[in-house]
Amino acid sequence: MSNSKLKFRIIIFVSSLLCSSCSVIIPTLIPFHDLPKPTGLNPVGTKVFNWEDNTREEWFTERKDDYRKIVAQIWYPSDLAGESPMPYLDYAGERIGPISEQVELPKFLIRHIQDVKSNSFSNSPIKKSDKPYPLIIFSHGLGGMRMQNTIQMEELASQGFIVLAVDHAYDANITIFSNGNTADYRAKMRSQVQKEEFWAVRLPQIKTRMADLIYIMDNLEKLQTRGDSFWKKLDLSRVGVMGHSFGGATAVGVSILDNRFSACVALDGWFEPVEEHILQRGLDIPFLYIGRPHWDNPLNYDNLDKLIINSSVPAEKLLLEGTQHFDYADIPHFTPVASKIGLSGSMPSSELLDTMNTRITSFFKKNLR
Repeated sequence: MSNSKLKFRIIIFVSSLLCSSCSVIIPTLIPFHDLPKPTGLNPVGTKVFNWEDNTREEWFTERKDDYRKIVAQIWYPSDLAGESPMPYLDYAGERIGPISEQVELPKFLIRHIQDVKSNSFSNSPIKKSDKPYPLIIFSHGLGGMRMQNTIQMEELASQGFIVLAVDHAYDANITIFSNGNTADYRAKMRSQVQKEEFWAVRLPQIKTRMADLIYIMDNLEKLQTRGDSFWKKLDLSRVGVMGHSFGGATAVGVSILDNRFSACVALDGWFEPVEEHILQRGLDIPFLYIGRPHWDNPLNYDNLDKLIINSSVPAEKLLLEGTQHFDYADIPHFTPVASKIGLSGSMPSSELLDTMNTRITSFFKKNLR
């Protein structure tokens, strides 16, 4: 961390301690704004579902009767907007702690993130259409969460896509199930580990993540046979996959394992845990990579370049100067403080937002329609 960013953290921390009881001053020190509005013509509806894959025992726990549980959120074009959009975070009280650990700020400094509004309306009716909507499935990064790229979810839904994001339980910062149970974050490793230790953890982890996405596809196919008109609005012959960081690696891997995916996007994807046989095989579907110019470990882009060279379909690789890892999630777009604490770079958030939304939307429109 640079000295200026460390100094900023110290000033904010000390100042906030002096006024920690003041609910007015803290939001001034660290302001949060509602999410920017999507540009498409459609209002956006959203629903949350809890599913269980009883064919897979949970890898992160030792209980033999503990089967893999999935929380999925869907954003979709709606016929009408409700009176008030959903909060950005559900179960905000439970999420503040894990988020504060991730951004390294005290909980009381970011508690007002619970006031941030999305542009999505809970359980709003899906828009009538002569044909079903193409589907995009999203995978978050290590310690992330399903709503971490809500801006892109809402933009795509407003443009006529259905988007489904999953919480990878025990890999997300916290997963909160509808019955009140939670799955904490258990995927952290020491920064410097031997190659054998790295693969002993990351390989079964990425396989679990990919299996989550395959299960979702299988489950959606089953749901379409049960008569609910909502599920029949998904066109499972036109499915894309997208992920951030470890989710980018997950998206690439599952695109090779499962031919039901027709296009793939990685947002600042982390490719160190992508197996060599996947890199050597390459992709046979359209692929878009958007990310920062440099990773600390050059192996990341060495692996990406190997994947692209070995792919049978031309890939797009867009590296944006002045960006950091978390620029490819929502955070720089709802607080200007992100750049001051090292979570985003120097690229103006409005320019970054326009670039990401335009490139991602045009990519999926081209390859899923």
